[in-house]
Amino acid sequence: MDPFFTDEQLNNMSRENMMEVMKIMRDQVQKKDREIQLIKEKQKELEFMNAMLSDRLALANRHRFGSSSEKYAEGYEQMDLFNEAEAAIENDIPEEKAEVSSYKRKKRKGKKEEDLSSFEVTETVEYKLEGEDRYCPDCGSKYKVVTKEKVKRLKFIPAKFEVIEEVTYVYSCPKCGTMKRPEKEPSLMKGSIATPSLVAGIMNAKYVNGMPLARQEREFARYDLDISTKTMANWIITCSDRYLRMLYDRMKEEFLKSHYIHCDETRVQVIDEPDQKGSTRNWMWVYLTDSHSGSPQMALFDYERTRAGYHPVSFLGDKFHGYLTCDGYQAYHGLNDSITVTGCFTHARRRFDAALTALKKDFTKEQLKKTTAYQAMSRIGILYKIEDLIKDKTPDERYEERQKQSRPVVDALFEWLHSLEDSVDRSSLIGDAILYTLNQEKYLRRYLDDGHLSIDNNSAERAIKNFAVGRRNWLFAKSIRGADASAIVYSITETALLNGIKPYLYLTYILDEIPKMGPFPKTEELDRLLPWSDQLPEGFRTEIKK
Repeated sequence: MDPFFTDEQLNNMSRENMMEVMKIMRDQVQKKDREIQLIKEKQKELEFMNAMLSDRLALANRHRFGSSSEKYAEGYEQMDLFNEAEAAIENDIPEEKAEVSSYKRKKRKGKKEEDLSSFEVTETVEYKLEGEDRYCPDCGSKYKVVTKEKVKRLKFIPAKFEVIEEVTYVYSCPKCGTMKRPEKEPSLMKGSIATPSLVAGIMNAKYVNGMPLARQEREFARYDLDISTKTMANWIITCSDRYLRMLYDRMKEEFLKSHYIHCDETRVQVIDEPDQKGSTRNWMWVYLTDSHSGSPQMALFDYERTRAGYHPVSFLGDKFHGYLTCDGYQAYHGLNDSITVTGCFTHARRRFDAALTALKKDFTKEQLKKTTAYQAMSRIGILYKIEDLIKDKTPDERYEERQKQSRPVVDALFEWLHSLEDSVDRSSLIGDAILYTLNQEKYLRRYLDDGHLSIDNNSAERAIKNFAVGRRNWLFAKSIRGADASAIVYSITETALLNGIKPYLYLTYILDEIPKMGPFPKTEELDRLLPWSDQLPEGFRTEIKK
């Protein structure tokens, strides 16, 4: 670079000029230093953003492609609620070799799925010796039956439709001309071909098995049956409004009597909501009692336009008094003073799991064990191990065990997190996990106060699982009435599943019974139809857990 001044110019400068030149040069150097400092700060900012984006990418890839389990203690793993069934298959169980024995055949393990005892035998095929084959070719004696070998095989019969023709005879008096006709059982919908079994099948396919109405329409067409998506939607809405809502309202009355409930919410899109864009998110709320609540198990869905906090206030009203278990969403903290909010350790654990996932790309397994995220997961894992050990105990026993085993662990966990509070980067994943957990401390501790309470809100998340899976297929609801009908049907089917009831059989039964009760059924009539009623017909229960 050429000098600013020549030697001759410098020699001819006065002292004042020389001082001015030096000042200019100093200012320029300082300006360059500031520019360099800004570049360094910008570089650090970019490096931080790059690291953060890298962490987020690793976490996103884990959610999309990796294992969904959260390993939160050494050797202890909990499956994510939304894992596919294939993830739970025990692929590493060695195939058992057959043992030859003259007196007893050892039963094969893992063949519970082949148990056909609950199915009726509709056809028997016998293999017998006939004619000359019944005689021994060596001595000519007639063979004698010594035993019979039975093997059961399962036949699949696809959808079958049967038409019921109703013929009503109309009578007339030959003398006076008085007309009379016999009384008929009320139809599900006047002038419609729909029957309880057909509507129940459509509801079960959509709300239990996640099969959209458009796909059902195509399936019906393959059997030469033309039922449009619009027709099926109208059937669902009509039956929900006319019949199922009665049962829903009766379930809600019983729900509000409970003292221990859960709540969660998930998005849903309703196209015809007035004054909103088609892309606007609406919300489906779920309220639930779990197996420890001491009340009948049920799940009640409630469609609302927004996620505002006044929705649970309105739903629960002034009739519910007790504990509500939920995540950290602030809307739940504006409820009545008679409601005590308890927290969810699963949500805290997930944040530490996210931080741990981001570290996996840069740390070895041994190094990971020394991280704050891993240690937090391990401490929370101890709490879950205790819950697993006491899950079958009474509420009083659960309370006592929690005081002896869980409370010291919880106290130590929060004391340790408080010691880290001022030393972590609050913008990092681990900082977010620590601050979230500390902010929720008051609510997370409360499960220790009552043996009826759960350590987390997983029950509500499981209840909403079928809705979330179904939403992936049907994507949106067309109208508000459709969304309300979906909330009612999901409430009926999910509650049936919680009580070990086969949803299709149950829906068929209640759609057959409620129309017979008239427009204003008595409370006791509806009570015998509730999913936990002991007056339901035999064969409705299943051993398959939800």
